[in-house]
Amino acid sequence: AGLAAIAYTIPDGVLSIGNNAFYGCDNLAIIFIPDGVTSIGDGAFTGCSKLTRIIIPNSVTSIGASPFCVCTQLQAIHVFPDHPVFTTIDGVLFKKAEKMLVCYPSGLPATEYAIPNGTLSIGESAFYGCDWLTHITIPDSVTSIGESAFYGCGGLTSITIPSSIASIGESAFDHCSSLTSVTISDGVTSIGNYAFYSCYNLTSVILPDSVTSIGESAFAGCNSLTTITIPDSVTSIGEDAFSRCARNFTLTVNRDSYAAEYAAANGISHTYPDAGDSQDS
Repeated sequence: AGLAAIAYTIPDGVLSIGNNAFYGCDNLAIIFIPDGVTSIGDGAFTGCSKLTRIIIPNSVTSIGASPFCVCTQLQAIHVFPDHPVFTTIDGVLFKKAEKMLVCYPSGLPATEYAIPNGTLSIGESAFYGCDWLTHITIPDSVTSIGESAFYGCGGLTSITIPSSIASIGESAFDHCSSLTSVTISDGVTSIGNYAFYSCYNLTSVILPDSVTSIGESAFAGCNSLTTITIPDSVTSIGEDAFSRCARNFTLTVNRDSYAAEYAAANGISHTYPDAGDSQDS
């Protein structure tokens, strides 16, 4: 890439755009994909920070994970109405059959977004780096949140995970630096590794009785977080799940629970709902 913004036309005859093919081409402003290309690989256009829009031809039937991460000026992804696999709603890319939200363009200036009802899953890195968004509504139709789905959404202030979602994917809300409040509805069973890693303004987390596992470093680096109540349903907590939380961080646990044993074994200050005393080990 040169110093000026450039346009590039992929030659006719090309069948696939490989993984990371245009990674870091930060002066690429326009890309023309010919009809005939059938697949776009993982991270294919990651870091194309001047790319403002892209048209996906009908021949493309496969798009890999995180195709447009850190495309900070991308405001629309276009597909034709008769596309056999993909569709767009207000510039947001979806996979039709799976009812999956594939990519929300991070250059869209909206501050609020309601995921359309009927969406079943949020794909890997779907909202990666969408700094403008302060509020996202997840409907009850969604059943899964992919890895790094909301990674680095620096404007997001609160989130409610509906009961329809069983598992919060690895690094799903990693580095959401403005996130202050998380409500996890009854029905969610697992919180993935690094799910809320370095959400350093997070002060409130509500865990339901349905949660059984909390992943490695799930809340590590949440240095404004002073307490979480761990229900008896939790039978697995990963290494460093609460490392580098607030200096006065305390777990509220029931006596003789797995969480009480975990806190004691890891030297985490903890207290019981029926007592005012904290235990340091």
